[in-house]
This record gives sequence, structure tokens and C-alpha cells, in this order.
Amino acid sequence: MLFGENTRNARNLLLPAVAALGLLSACSEPAGEGAAAVPGPGTEQAIEYADLVLINGGIYTVDAERRRVQAAAVRDGLFVMLGSNEEVESLRGPETRIIDLSGRLALPGFHDAHVHPIMGGYALLGCNLEGLASVEAIIEAVTACVAQDPADSGEWLEGHAFNLSLFGQDGPHRSLLDAIDTERPILLGSSDGHNAWVNSKALELAGITADTPDPALGVIERDADGTPSGTLRETAMELVRAAMPAPTLESNAEALRAGLQHLNSFGVTSFIDAWVGRDEYEAYRAVERAGDLSARVVTSLTYESGFAQHYGDEFDQVLGSRHEYESERIDHGSIKLFLDGVLEGETAAVLEPYIGLHHSGELILEPEALNAAVTRFDAMGLQVHMHAIGDRAVRAGLDAIAAARQANGPSDNRHHISHLQMIHVDDIERFAALDTAANFQALWAYPDDWIMELNLPVLGEERVQGMYPIASVARAGGRIVGGSDWNVSSANPLDAIETAVRRQDAFAGNGPALNENERVSLAQMIDAYTINAAWLMHHEQQTGSIEVGKRADLVVLDRDVFAVPATQINEAQVLETLLDGETVWP
Repeated sequence: MLFGENTRNARNLLLPAVAALGLLSACSEPAGEGAAAVPGPGTEQAIEYADLVLINGGIYTVDAERRRVQAAAVRDGLFVMLGSNEEVESLRGPETRIIDLSGRLALPGFHDAHVHPIMGGYALLGCNLEGLASVEAIIEAVTACVAQDPADSGEWLEGHAFNLSLFGQDGPHRSLLDAIDTERPILLGSSDGHNAWVNSKALELAGITADTPDPALGVIERDADGTPSGTLRETAMELVRAAMPAPTLESNAEALRAGLQHLNSFGVTSFIDAWVGRDEYEAYRAVERAGDLSARVVTSLTYESGFAQHYGDEFDQVLGSRHEYESERIDHGSIKLFLDGVLEGETAAVLEPYIGLHHSGELILEPEALNAAVTRFDAMGLQVHMHAIGDRAVRAGLDAIAAARQANGPSDNRHHISHLQMIHVDDIERFAALDTAANFQALWAYPDDWIMELNLPVLGEERVQGMYPIASVARAGGRIVGGSDWNVSSANPLDAIETAVRRQDAFAGNGPALNENERVSLAQMIDAYTINAAWLMHHEQQTGSIEVGKRADLVVLDRDVFAVPATQINEAQVLETLLDGETVWP
């Protein structure tokens, strides 16, 4: 058994934990000889032994002093003592489980402040294209998916998270998918979540032809004669999704379970689900009632916008009923607003026009409507969670928060803006001034193909070198939080943390850097994924640091990441993830 005797949920045994089992076999130590005896009858008070004790630390607490301690004790899901081995020994009883940390590191459980666990779960369970680095590899994978899941009835094949940067400015062509299957509709979502690739059958079933106009805030890429090419951007994707069968509660719940296990495997114990509606509320409730909710969750209900037309008509109804779905571990008090698109396809809203294109993208909500929406939600005591990629969108979001402050006065709603690929230098200090968290997906902060092949030609060197200004916001006093945006990219916080520290590819020992002046420290990024994100979730009194009285949400790594070169941070493996002192992975 890992770290001593305890029972595992059978579903977790299916996870790829063989390597972790080997690493941990020498870490366990049964409580026995030397343990304090339970007082017999007639004693004044029985000792309340710990359920769990960690000894021989590394335990990095992330408390106000950023202390390290040698040992910690947990009882009833709470930390009850921190100190030396000798001090904690007094709480070690016959049934106490022992984790010997010698050479390892324990941290507060990671908090992912922007993630899509249901979408990611569908990718894990279905045709997953995440991480494939060539067009040939994608075609081979989709071909295999078709072969493994034949559908004589014409059932849709949906693939997830293909790399759009491999296909140039115009995106992939339908003919590549037609060569795989012309009778079965195929839809592949790109890893950025803002583009889709379809075959001719999917276009036919959706009724998209050369005569179909581009929808508001969307683009149907076309051949020279106007025929749809097979790439659909932003709201154009909804034209195809409207022709697909809706997912069921059972399939959503299954995907959520898979997503939770995946996040737990990387030490994530708390997260913000960045895009939900009623269907997702119901999936969370079903999974929790089944006893499978292995994380603390804040969800962001998607406000009516071009990206969420299927939520728009019922938004107020769902918002009004959100408390019916809440529980100790689930908080539905956040609203998601899309302010723009993405730089790929030039749908992000930028202050200066795209080079050679004579346009600057579009805001999803014009400033007046955006200001009114943020002011409304702020007055209701709701947190606003904004998607903003371009610098014009970021400025509009900050302006809207300022307008809400002016109308409503100060609040503790803790608004945040996610992605922040571009921030104008004049807006850097506004995050601190407006007490608005800067929610970075730091894994993107290096010169990958997306930036060099798709962004650089339309933005130029100066704007590219200014991307993801994490250190600048931190130096100006802004609060940095970390999110993965999985399944857009890796769910492993250590991948993003290493990238932010190096500003280089975390999967390569060396290589070009994206603006070395924006490098941040490892401690800053640990803060971003623990106490800062816990603050954002209004959970800092119960999670985010290891302190007496807080919940025992923990991740145990196989090495001390503070003691290895920066190029090895993401090589650390998660040995165990605990929520309320109970193992949720492996």
C-alpha cells in the first residue's frame, strides 16, 4: 500500500500509478512500537491521535512566512499540528498512517484557476489529439479513431485538442478528413477551443454552403470559390454543434469523473471550471452525490455571448437556481464573460491593427454592455471571470471593473481576467489598483509554433516580445494566479510553473526564450497555484497553505523542486494527492 495501510477506491487502481508505486514502496512506515499508548479507563482525557502524520519533511507550508517544517499531523481532515518529528510524535497512535517524506516535498494541493474538466474528460475518453506534433500524426490518430469506433448509422466522430498551429493562417482543409471518411460526420476541436475542423459530411448536415454568411463574431474559412474549407472559427463552430446530438447527463458525469482523476493525478485539489451551464451544474451534482467529487470547485456560469448562444435564453433562470446545486465543495458564485476571441484567426481584440489585415478584431460585448453586465454581477456579489487575449479586450475588462467599483463601491468579489496574452504597458498597474487577479496560463509563455508561426506575422516582434507579462504585473503589485486551461494545454501545474520560471519550452533543456525580463521565481509560481488561487476562490481560510486548522489538501512530490535545476522542475512526479487528508490519487 502507498505510504502505509489505507483503502483505495477501486476506480483509482485503473490509473497509471505503477511508477509511483515503485517510488513509494520504501516510504511507508507502520505505526507500532514507540507509538503512544491509548490511556485506559479512569484517565482524565483520552489522547486524540492523528489520522495521518507526515515526518522527515520537506513540508513547504506557503504560510505568511513561507516556512518549511519537518512534520505535520492531520485529524478529521484538518491540520492539527506542525513542527518537528518529536513534537508530532505525541499524536502518533496505533492506527495513525505515516508518510515518510525523506527527500521528498509536500505542498498544499495545487489550485487550477482556469480549467475545463468535462471537456478534458471527453478528450480522455474519446478521440484525443492533444500533444500530436505533426499533421501526419493527427491524420493517423483520427483514422485509428474511426477504425476503433465504426458507426454505420452515421454517428458523429468528435476529436479533441488538435494543434492548429500546424496548418498555417488559413487553417486545415476538409479534404484531409474526407480522405478518412466521407459518410460519417467528423468534427475536431482545436486545442485553443476557438476553432474547429470538419469534413464535408459535417458541413452538409449543418447546412453550411458557399451561400451561408459568416455568423456574428465568427468566420467560415473558404476556398477561392467561396466553398467552406472546413475550418470554422469562433461562433461558426456553433453552426455545426447545433446539428450534433446533445450530450446526456450520464456522459457528462462520466467525462467529469475522468477529468477529476486526471487533475488529481497532477496534484490538483481545487479548481475553477471556466465554462459551465445547467448541464454542467447537474453533472457536478450527480458526481458529488455518487461520492466521486475529489476536488473543491468554483464554477463560472457562461454569460450570454456569441460563444454561448445555447445558454443565453436561459441564463437568468440558471443563475437564479444556482444555489440548488451548491454544496460544501461546490460554489457556483462566478460568472464567465468572453471579451474577445484568440490571436489565431485574428479574432482577439487588439489596440493596433493586425499587420496587413487592416482590422483589430472585435469585442464580444461592446464597452457599454460590458460595463453594465459587470456592474450588475458585482452588485449581486458575484465574481466575474473574463476571457481576454488581446490588449484592447484586457483594457475593456479593466475598464468594466473600474465602472463597477464606481457604481457599487468596493467589494470582496475578487474578479479576475484570464489568459492575458497581451497587456498594454499602461494597464499593467491597474490589476493591483483594481484588486483584480491576473490569471495567466503560463505554459504558453514561450516562443512555440503558435506564437512564431501564427502570431508573429500579424503582430510583429515588439508585440510578441511583450506577451504574457507575468513578472511586470507581479512587480507592479498585482496578484498572479495560475491556470492550465486544460484541455487546451497540459493540466500539469509543474509544466506551467517551469515555463514561467524559464520562459522557454518546459519539455526541452534549452531553446529560445520569450522575453527573459518576464521570468518569475519558483516561489512566486508556487504561490500562484496555491495561496493566490485559493484567495481567488474565496478559500484562503481553509486551503492554499499548510497551517493548523486548515483542510489537509496536499500533494506529495518525489523530489524537492526548489533543490533541482529549473530545467527539471516539471520532471517531478506526483506520488500522492490528498483531499481532507484522504488519498484521491493514485
